[in-house]
Amino acid sequence: MVIQNFIFPSVETSTEEELYFRTVGEVEYTLSQNKILLKEKACLYFDTYFNSLSIGKWKKYTKVKHVFVNLKIKGKAKIRLIRKERIGEEVQSHFLNESILESAGEEVTLKFEDSNTNGIYSVDIVALEDTEFYGGFYWTDQDADRFAKIALNICTFRREKFVEKNMGLIEEKLWGIDFCSNYKIFRKNLHIFLIDNASTLEKNKFNTDYIYLIQNKNVGGAGGFTRGLIEIKKLQKEEGYTHALLMDDDIVIEVESLFRTWVLLSLLKEEYKKAFIGGAMLRLDKAYIQVESGALWDRGYLVSRKSGLDLRSVEACLYNETEEKVDYCAWWYCAVPLEIVTENNLPLPIFIRGDDVEYGLRNIKKVILMNGICVWHEPFENKYSSSMFYYILRNRLIDNAIHHIALDKKEFIKVMEKQVRVELYLYRYKNARLLMRGVMDFYKGIDWLKEQDGEKLHKWIMNEGYKMQYIEELEEGFDYPSYKNALGEKVKTSLGHRIIRRVTINGTFLKPKCKVAVTSVADGKHSNVYRAEKVINYDKVSQKGFITKRDVKEAKACERLLKRVIAATNQYYDKVNEEYAERGKELMQSEFWKHYLGIL
Repeated sequence: MVIQNFIFPSVETSTEEELYFRTVGEVEYTLSQNKILLKEKACLYFDTYFNSLSIGKWKKYTKVKHVFVNLKIKGKAKIRLIRKERIGEEVQSHFLNESILESAGEEVTLKFEDSNTNGIYSVDIVALEDTEFYGGFYWTDQDADRFAKIALNICTFRREKFVEKNMGLIEEKLWGIDFCSNYKIFRKNLHIFLIDNASTLEKNKFNTDYIYLIQNKNVGGAGGFTRGLIEIKKLQKEEGYTHALLMDDDIVIEVESLFRTWVLLSLLKEEYKKAFIGGAMLRLDKAYIQVESGALWDRGYLVSRKSGLDLRSVEACLYNETEEKVDYCAWWYCAVPLEIVTENNLPLPIFIRGDDVEYGLRNIKKVILMNGICVWHEPFENKYSSSMFYYILRNRLIDNAIHHIALDKKEFIKVMEKQVRVELYLYRYKNARLLMRGVMDFYKGIDWLKEQDGEKLHKWIMNEGYKMQYIEELEEGFDYPSYKNALGEKVKTSLGHRIIRRVTINGTFLKPKCKVAVTSVADGKHSNVYRAEKVINYDKVSQKGFITKRDVKEAKACERLLKRVIAATNQYYDKVNEEYAERGKELMQSEFWKHYLGIL
């Protein structure tokens, strides 16, 4: 059974060669050809993110006992089979086999012989004459007792181009190319559920034999993914689905990741049948940088595992093999065993942000993460939206309350007050109000959330926030050097100055010293804004921004509102936390969801 194919860079996914292979010497490769030409003495290394094999995890979690590799080459080359592991900060290489092969283009088979299973398996090819490499695959002699059947669950809202591109890529790779015999079996075991919250996708653009297009109310990602789970469960008995794979609509996917997930699920040991399979998130703009591979949830303090790794290095790939505690895996790519998805165990109706966290806290006992199973996604700091200030804090409160891990009241007041003041210091009064509105809505209790029209509320939230505009359309002229200076090191200030800034809300109550300041949308610094009349909030990725203005009256109004929210916290915080803890299950029921979605 093939468990992993060798893959090449492509313009559809990533052109970053060192994620796929590394070379020494004279090597020729073009994206239009799926082959690599090695001149004599050139070397080709596959100890990479996509083309090494995570043998430690394959042996730990699956029934795989023996691993072989098939290589298709034309020419004469020395082939080395290697196991690499990281011990502390040191990378150790263990040479398992070395063979001289001469081939006219046929496949050759080699076996990895090794009693130790830590780390990764990889292949080196050293050309003894001009040699062409056409690809290959790792395989095992272990058959699956039962093939997994995946229902890919994608929630989308006005992302037609992303969805159409990914569906086309899946169709091209799975139905247009025969990498190996397993692909023919995989095709029969993958169906796709597109939950269209905007009802803008056209059915005739997709292959309806394996794609289900379902129009849905705009109930956010939480509602879209839940609708997908409900529809998948309806067909589970008839179609034999074993897993739902929740995946974002605005990602770039390497189709081989889907294949590897399916093989992994098909070969799992019995004790890991309820494991979730998570996909790492890599940056779209820097395709070799890993943003997250699983995460911890410390009552709202999010810890992204293995963040910032440069996956072009073998050290980073080996660090990914080190397993750490993970509370959940985000729904940009998360395979969920369907046996845990029941009529009494559905996600929460919290529209966006935090639904994957809560469902993971509720259900995950084990997450398996593996090199080569990933998506590329735009970094969140590049997707600024005022609406997040409402959802992130409100949903954090809900998630923590349901799981009995709420912050102490005094600690929460401190957290909330800090977040509000950060926005006030930047004259972002709308964001401060959205933060406080989210908290006050939490205090309305579980019945309020159950009865909410999520779409109507979201429209109100979007209307209340700041609107990004192209920078040349702003009322104030933008100066890039000023922005660049604003990114400099944080200015150290005295205790006395910090007190003045706090009392005056970063100089709001003092006479302005400058007309216009510039700061970053994603990482605004208070020192850039101090005693400015106006602020240009600039996003370097979209080259958009918005203006905020010093407003003494509005600053005082927000301060008064903050005092009311703190008073409400003292009065309702503990009571509402108890209510969500006791009655939270009401939000997880199929009966509630069908009413909420209007599909009774």
